[in-house]
Amino acid sequence: MPRPSRYSPAEKAAILTSAREMLAAGVKRKDVAAHLEINIASLSGWLREQTLDQLLPPPPPTMPRNRARSR
Repeated sequence: MPRPSRYSPAEKAAILTSAREMLAAGVKRKDVAAHLEINIASLSGWLREQTLDQLLPPPPPTMPRNRARSR
């Protein structure tokens, strides 16, 4: 079971917004992570996840089919 996130979704969104602004201004990712006081691996993963969600939205959740009824 994964451990609970240290940041709420609102905090994570604010961090990502600040990080994207700083990266657009030319600040290195390592310096962005140090300024926002988060691990660089976490920042890189969050940015990647956010980009993939924008490019390839996750499929809508579906309920598993009841295989017993199809017989």
